[in-house]
Amino acid sequence: MICNLCNYESSGKDFSNHLQREHKLKSREYTIKHIYKIQPHCESCGSETRYVAFKFKRFCKGCSKIASSVSGKEGGKATAWNKGKTKETDTRLKKQATKMSGEGNPFYGRQHSIETRQRISNTKTLNRITLQSRVSERSKEFNLLTRLGEYSSRQKQYLKFECKKCLTISEKTLQAFERGSLCPVCHPLGTSQGENEIFEFIKSLSIENIKRNDRIAINPKEIDILIQDYNIAIEFNGLYWHSNNGRNSLYDMQRHIQKTESCAEKDISLIHIFSDEWRDKQDICKSMISHRLGKTQNRIHARKCKVVKVSKEQERLFFSKNHISGFVPSRECFGLSYNNEIVAVISLRIPRQKKYKGMIEIARFSTKLNNHISGGLSRLMKEVKEYAIDSCHSGILTYADRRFGEGKGYLSSGFVLGGSTGLDYWYTDGQIRLNRFSVRADKHETEKEKAFRLNLTKIHGCGSNIYILSN
Repeated sequence: MICNLCNYESSGKDFSNHLQREHKLKSREYTIKHIYKIQPHCESCGSETRYVAFKFKRFCKGCSKIASSVSGKEGGKATAWNKGKTKETDTRLKKQATKMSGEGNPFYGRQHSIETRQRISNTKTLNRITLQSRVSERSKEFNLLTRLGEYSSRQKQYLKFECKKCLTISEKTLQAFERGSLCPVCHPLGTSQGENEIFEFIKSLSIENIKRNDRIAINPKEIDILIQDYNIAIEFNGLYWHSNNGRNSLYDMQRHIQKTESCAEKDISLIHIFSDEWRDKQDICKSMISHRLGKTQNRIHARKCKVVKVSKEQERLFFSKNHISGFVPSRECFGLSYNNEIVAVISLRIPRQKKYKGMIEIARFSTKLNNHISGGLSRLMKEVKEYAIDSCHSGILTYADRRFGEGKGYLSSGFVLGGSTGLDYWYTDGQIRLNRFSVRADKHETEKEKAFRLNLTKIHGCGSNIYILSN
């Protein structure tokens, strides 16, 4: 673009800067005074039109229907001549397709020159400031030894990093480094960072006799972490590697429940922790592990607590902070209060399945993090039973997620085992889990088609035990 005031030639932002710097004019003001000479108005109603990049629209927003009917580059949107047509149905498109195929295509047999490839490569290279900021995001773990001036490629160049913990020097591409590549000494091949963190946490509880990657207890299957003195095992399930990942074999779907049942045959209680749970709800996971190992420090007797009704706001906040599955809407909610602080909560809802019509379901039960409420469930169950009778419910229903145990605590409260559900599942992109109902089929596509379009795969749990208490 050439300036009508001084013949300065430039384009885009630079031209706008020139106008403001040399002529003290904004681009819109310059366009009116020195291009159009007058203030443009809508050709239909006379209102002011929209200004875009040194041009004014011919019609205002209110007259957009008129604009869409006027063809030509300056006249607004016109219906494309080839809309809805293909080379099979239109001779003009067929002729164009034939002309451009094979050697008729101007790009046929051509490739970028060495000079052009280098120029493209340079445009993809990060500048020093951006590189430094990306490296600094993991500055607690690594020092970058390669000089910033030597950086040339994010994917093809290996940079030298020094582990701050063990001082091991390893080479990684910037892409691998940004994606979480770990020190090969601190994190040996075959183990994940989350699994190592769980192992270190268990050690911090003064637990001994811990085995990693054990293949003896349930041979030939492997257990990630086996705490032998407690007959407790922990599986760390990374969302990407433990999802179906496009493979729909029976083994992929049942791998978690099969391992749980193999452990149960050896009197080993297996806990499954998904990687997103450890990443996003680590405090809850640690509290659960401590409780199962009998290492919870704060112990309270339920008889010293007061039974209270819990408001919706208190319920939502409590389960969001203390339950691995978070909050779900409920019909009624009771809690135990100790020193004016709620330390345990149980919520009730109407069962979803019709076969349990007339019963009331325990939706959530949880104690406060790092607190063991001795007799807490039994104390709250007395309140639940009274509520069920007063509300004319025929019985009480609850589910126990087998990823965390068999729910034997319900047996001591009078429940009987009524069976188990099928395998539960979620959808994942490798980073987060989505409830399967969020990928529900609709008029236009099936659940499978929608998951494929969103690039999601299934990841299965272990199902749940069903416990029933009749009134």
